[in-house]
Amino acid sequence: MHGPMVPDDIDYINDTPTIQEYKKLKRVMKIMTNFYVGGTSTKLEQAEFNEESVAKITENEEMIQAQLDSLKTFPIHPKRREYETELNEEKERLAFEKKKYVNKAAEFRSLYEWSGGIVKVTKWLEDGLDDYCVNHLKMDLGFEVTPRPQLSREEYSSFKQGLDEITYNLQESQDFFSASLDGRLRQYHTIEKNLILAQIETVTKFPEENPRRAQILFELEQDLEYVSKNMVEDPASMAKRKKMLEMHSDFFKVLRWYREKMKALGDEYGIVDPDKRSDEEKIKSAMSSQVDFMANLTPENTPELEELKKLNLEQH
Repeated sequence: MHGPMVPDDIDYINDTPTIQEYKKLKRVMKIMTNFYVGGTSTKLEQAEFNEESVAKITENEEMIQAQLDSLKTFPIHPKRREYETELNEEKERLAFEKKKYVNKAAEFRSLYEWSGGIVKVTKWLEDGLDDYCVNHLKMDLGFEVTPRPQLSREEYSSFKQGLDEITYNLQESQDFFSASLDGRLRQYHTIEKNLILAQIETVTKFPEENPRRAQILFELEQDLEYVSKNMVEDPASMAKRKKMLEMHSDFFKVLRWYREKMKALGDEYGIVDPDKRSDEEKIKSAMSSQVDFMANLTPENTPELEELKKLNLEQH
């Protein structure tokens, strides 16, 4: 996508775009919007899955409590003690399991709401391009656009913050896909897999009748299955990762254009960004622990690494 410079390359976007450049901006913004729309849907599915899991566990907890309550009317019979012991142990296990689902549900629900806000920003940018080109630059695009009302300072700050967050989020995403192609993601998952295997080996040394042993082994085996799936690197998955990186490269070029326009608008409004941190500092603070950890790993000399160099990925 980014070989010899040709007039159709996304690199060619002037401050005042031509009709051809306008079409490039629209095309990439549409892809970016769909990228975040898809991500938002996925986060909602993950939130709902975990919320449903919490609901199921809650129902089981209520069932256990009802059983315990039903035993209270009986004398302290040996069988009652046996049932109560088993039910209370199960209740503790469910509480432990429920806590994980509750945390995951809250995490994905928060991400879903954040992502929904980002979608609004990308759609605002996408739609605003028509207004900017037709009404501000007086370009003849073959259609009319109702002029947008001037943004309030609060609206400007909100959309600018959203645009910045998109940039930082895409930087993290780009770093992740880079790591997935240059071997660092494989190294990350290998460490994770070995951590799980070490725990499995340790736990299996304890008696089989230990209730915690069975529970922990079940969870560790689930983790092992998950990380093993993530370690699959077939040609199709590698091609998809490379395609995602190419898309990110285009996203950044378009975002740079939009950020320059937002900065000019901010100057016009006389708005000064109170956050004095550099972009690098902001990106660092927004980086996930996974991507941050992989930044310390050494890229491998893979064919994909050579392809990465050709992409000339931007840092923001």
